[in-house]
Amino acid sequence: MSRIDRTACLDGTVRAVSALAAIVAIVLATSVARTEDAGAFYRGKTIAITAGFAPGGGADSYARLVARHLGRHVAGEPNVIVRNMQGAGSVIAANHVYNVAAADGTELGLFAGNIVVDPIIGATQQRYDARQFQWIGAPTAETSLCVSALKSPFKTIDDAIGREMVLGAAGTSTLDFPVLMNATIGTKFRIVKGYGGSAALRLALERGEIEGFCGIGYYSLRTAGLGRDNVNFLAQVGRARNPEIADVPFIGDYAKSDADRQLFRLAFGWLAFERPIAAPPGAPADRVAALRAGFDAAMKDPALRDEAEKVGLGIDPVSGADIEAFIADVSRTPPSVAARAAAILGARK
Repeated sequence: MSRIDRTACLDGTVRAVSALAAIVAIVLATSVARTEDAGAFYRGKTIAITAGFAPGGGADSYARLVARHLGRHVAGEPNVIVRNMQGAGSVIAANHVYNVAAADGTELGLFAGNIVVDPIIGATQQRYDARQFQWIGAPTAETSLCVSALKSPFKTIDDAIGREMVLGAAGTSTLDFPVLMNATIGTKFRIVKGYGGSAALRLALERGEIEGFCGIGYYSLRTAGLGRDNVNFLAQVGRARNPEIADVPFIGDYAKSDADRQLFRLAFGWLAFERPIAAPPGAPADRVAALRAGFDAAMKDPALRDEAEKVGLGIDPVSGADIEAFIADVSRTPPSVAARAAAILGARK
């Protein structure tokens, strides 16, 4: 190659590197500008998290834990408060956030994870499209449990397959899970509906009104003061076996067919991001990005983790992007699987 050719090549390389550097600078400047815009907006503002559950339960505890730490990590350091809007397994809160809440980034919702699959199964109370929420993140994945009173004759899930067991239900998973288990693995749960959350179920269990309940998260039970010293762990429900309670029977092992396994994935898969937090559709992208970044940072904050440890709340965070990916995937569930789930859960109304 001649000197002229080498010089031309070098000049071309320099120009390419300079152009790339200019693009990177523009991207970084745009990112900084958006962060500054979000910070300017949130400075002095208050973010309200609408928790779709009664005060005092596990989900409410997570909402308040997030609220106490989130603001420090969001650009502009807004104040964060929690308000409760219980009912229909957090569907009332989801409908409110989707259709009524201000879409400016100052209102969020914390829901039961199953709200993302209920419309696929054919539930009718929902007034939202889960794909259109702006998902911020979830503080933990969860394992759900079926438990019985320590003195009851029910020591494992096999005992509930052998004879009738009276369960309490407070809606959502505490109703859906035992209904599905009755239909698939042959449990004989007789379900008493109408309890107002996990705290009420615990009191009913202590009073002897019920023999147990299903569908309360492992970490929620810990915050309610329920462990293996005062209840029997009959079975664990989730996408995978929880290694912390590896000896407790896993519901997936009771699937009798591939059809059952597909059904369990649809019905129980959302436990991979229990208590997800979302902003309404239409929230500005820069504010959603600030909220996501703030949430991710808060989940790593030693102060949040220390507080969570003290009150027995597990922290195993899931990003907003991962929640979106799950929703996109589960939205492709075969119609036959969704129809089967709808047929089974239709009996719960």
